[in-house]
Amino acid sequence: MKTATSYLLLLAGLPAAAAHHPAGEHVVLSKAEQISYAQRYEPTKADDGRLELDEAYFWHQSRTFDGRSMSCDEDSCETYSLELVPGGARLRVGIATPERSDTFALEIYDPSGELLGSDSTSNQFNSEAQVDNPQAGVWTVVVRAEDVDRASYRLRAKLESVTPESVIATSEANRRPLYPNLRTVPPYEFTFTAPLNPLNGIYPPDTINPPASVAGITLASCSIDEYLPTEAGGADAKHCLRLTSGPINIGEGIYDMRFRLLEDFIAGNAELNPEEAFSRLVVGDMKQAVHYSDGSIEYVEAGTYSFHPTHAHFHDDYILSYYLALVTDPVSGEFHRVGTGTKSGFCPADQLWGDWRAFAQGTEVPGGDSPLSSCFSVTDGFVGLSVGWGDVYRWQRPGQYVEFDGQGNGRYVINAVVDEYNNVIESDETDNVSYAYVEIQGDNITILERGWGESPWDPNKQVFTGPHPTQRASDYGLAEDSAARSVDTRGAGAVGVWLLGLSAALIWRRRRPSRAV
Repeated sequence: MKTATSYLLLLAGLPAAAAHHPAGEHVVLSKAEQISYAQRYEPTKADDGRLELDEAYFWHQSRTFDGRSMSCDEDSCETYSLELVPGGARLRVGIATPERSDTFALEIYDPSGELLGSDSTSNQFNSEAQVDNPQAGVWTVVVRAEDVDRASYRLRAKLESVTPESVIATSEANRRPLYPNLRTVPPYEFTFTAPLNPLNGIYPPDTINPPASVAGITLASCSIDEYLPTEAGGADAKHCLRLTSGPINIGEGIYDMRFRLLEDFIAGNAELNPEEAFSRLVVGDMKQAVHYSDGSIEYVEAGTYSFHPTHAHFHDDYILSYYLALVTDPVSGEFHRVGTGTKSGFCPADQLWGDWRAFAQGTEVPGGDSPLSSCFSVTDGFVGLSVGWGDVYRWQRPGQYVEFDGQGNGRYVINAVVDEYNNVIESDETDNVSYAYVEIQGDNITILERGWGESPWDPNKQVFTGPHPTQRASDYGLAEDSAARSVDTRGAGAVGVWLLGLSAALIWRRRRPSRAV
């Protein structure tokens, strides 16, 4: 018998398969190909309660939690049982939550009740606990809402027969480069309101940098350094459409960029840059560390790095570029560029996963927010992302905008482009663009669709859906294009869109209202 959710999905133009995995259930997925850093899984019919070698469970959405808790009770914890077969090389249990300001603690207990693995989502969207050589038997996973505000999570687990990193050949005969593959988080969290704290780059949490508005009235759309004229080192911005985006590394190798400011100054490879005093005060030559399968490293020239005064750390220059295009014909997909943003430098940290179904996330490079090291160091600096990890700079950060001056109501495409100038050697240079398709009426901005690709009319697009920054239809075992029908390119079909939203709410049981930006 079809459920009400199935009927809603059919009416909205989506396959009823989306309703097969309600919140709280798990789905057993079997390995679809040989173990590699890009492995993916397809759903199977088997669900015998046992986690076989190279199988994975995915729990799609938890109930909503609220408050703080340092111990477990029925209001703060969920418990999961995993029966492991013998022979596992590693047990991996990962978690995802839509806001990095929400902290869920994750704990793994062996069959005797001993705690053997733990992690949390403190200042992260994703985290993972791992246990090497787990014994067979029934293990227990506990998720505790440590400090959350109307938050939910997704959970996944896999029992590996061999670790992905051990598969990489280490002999000289098989030596090969392990390149990163950079992509972008499709833009989201749009607003015309600037951050209240103009020095928001000096590492405050997102929660203590509210919008610059009073009683709902916007005071400014651009930050001070963005408003300043170019001759004063600013960006000469007029009307900023602010956004959140960031880089992701889904390649086989590390995104690893190196610099040494003091040595560069002595050698004449770095200099002061007063013309861009508020964004690139000091500029020097960056090098990319290319890692090889035998553990060796080669260094190649890779653009420039700079010191960003309002972020108070060093950046890999021009790693992200933002563009605004006006849609003139939603039916045929005609649009043309009308605005640009700054060429943003980044010091990313390992804070979110680029692919929920790929168990490829590594821990090779510490996050970029390590005080006095990484992108803060003047003697041994580096900027990078581990395999499988990404980050976002939220709308509060300087440079997170496209110029909207002179534009009016209508539909627009906002693109985020990573490594536009090809300074970084990647395994794939053709997939560096993401998009958001939005409708703007006054100060109200509605996201109609977002994903990887040039636009909603890109035949090779991958549509992102759900509250997590990198969540998409394939996270639920659906085809990537199944969510593409949600966008109304003709300005009609409001009933279908409404039904789609209602059906999505039923699938995810999402009781948490959207947070204002």
